[in-house]
Amino acid sequence: MIMGEIEEFVRTVRRTLHRHPELSGQETRSSAYLQGILAERGWAIASIPHTTSFLAYKEGELPYTVGFRAELDALPIQELVGECTREYVSECTGVMHACGHDMHAALAVGLALERDAAAGKGFPNLLLVFESSEEVLPGGAQAILASEAFAAYRPDLMLAVHCDPDLEVGTFGIRGGQYMASGDELWITVHGKAAHGGLPHTGVDTLLVAAHILVALQSVVSRNVPSSESVVLSFGHVACQGRMNLIPAEVRLEGTLRTQSETWRRAAKERIAAIVEHTAAAFGAEAHLEIREGYPPLCNDRALAEGAKQLLEEMGGTVQELGLRMTTDDFAYFAQRFPSLFLRLGVGLTGNLHSGAFVPDEAALSHGLRALRRLVCCLWRE
Repeated sequence: MIMGEIEEFVRTVRRTLHRHPELSGQETRSSAYLQGILAERGWAIASIPHTTSFLAYKEGELPYTVGFRAELDALPIQELVGECTREYVSECTGVMHACGHDMHAALAVGLALERDAAAGKGFPNLLLVFESSEEVLPGGAQAILASEAFAAYRPDLMLAVHCDPDLEVGTFGIRGGQYMASGDELWITVHGKAAHGGLPHTGVDTLLVAAHILVALQSVVSRNVPSSESVVLSFGHVACQGRMNLIPAEVRLEGTLRTQSETWRRAAKERIAAIVEHTAAAFGAEAHLEIREGYPPLCNDRALAEGAKQLLEEMGGTVQELGLRMTTDDFAYFAQRFPSLFLRLGVGLTGNLHSGAFVPDEAALSHGLRALRRLVCCLWRE
């Protein structure tokens, strides 16, 4: 294939994945489709047990191995159909590739085709890591890292890209060192005693207790964490079985804790636990706190980040220095084990990630493909 044919094929792969999105852990069609494309071209395929994740590997001319991670899963979001997406809109009601994972997987295929077009010359050994379930805990990275297949191919460095609707097409976002946050899920259940709304003194008002817990928890960041640290504590869901004249016996709160520091991650959890327990007790209620540990903070290798910046600018790309970001990605597990770089790919000023209006400019695919080839072939030597 010549370059134009590769780019057209990559666009077709992206649109096929976009039309048939699959939720986390259910990516059987996507996985089989991508495996078929690569197996047909002689790539060694290794499935990750009990998941839809898989690896694709081929040796190159250069004596080292570069891994590239691409996610498979979509989101439970209804796509908003516009003129530019009508011909390849999601065919699955309420499910959409609203985070660009279809773009990332298509780029991985494009990288494989570029390597094959060059017959491996100028390329290192290439390990494509197609990951299931990145969007939900516990993610897919840990199962991949624990697999015998991954151990057999052990990369010298890992790369990942992510679509960014805040960057213009042709712009890449990079930050060396600490970049993305850890993310833990908080589940609080307040137990009290149901009562008639007109007779609140006969019960233990769980809604009142929950409200005091929510307010008190705001002090975790504002009164415990230095302003120089990046910590976010947010709650987005409150649920109960009450009515306008019925105080419920139980209220559930769901939230998230994001930090850039493992030290403050631990400290915040301890403070949250104390506030939840003692606030509930002060009102004669009980509260149960469950913390579901999520992804660790993501730290980019500084040398790789600086080398990538130079390489991308040499090929005419615009590179923007990124700030700290309080979102998460389980690519952080790869970054804990190997020199790694997670960079942002500008896809035009479109709708936000995780929204039905997210429509990345497909012109970003050609920019991403050129950048990946350059990084895969040259970054490790830099």
